Amino acid sequence: MTKDDASWAQIAAMVFERVNGNGGKVVPVSTADYYANAAGVIAPRPERSALDLYKLEATSFAPADWHERLDVYMDELLAE
Repeated sequence: MTKDDASWAQIAAMVFERVNGNGGKVVPVSTADYYANAAGVIAPRPERSALDLYKLEATSFAPADWHERLDVYMDELLAE
């Protein structure tokens, strides 16, 4: 992972922290543990779900910083 990468658990923790201050209660679950502890039919889960921006950035397009966009999005949601 690079400095700009984040796991889904880290993103969830950021959201929960903003919404109710409970970001520290988000517990990461590895894919192996997810499948090992599942009961019944479960949705498939990729080993790694990071979005590779290499081809997009090769076009000279620079996507907005996701940290900033998440903050703006959360500001909008919480303002409602």
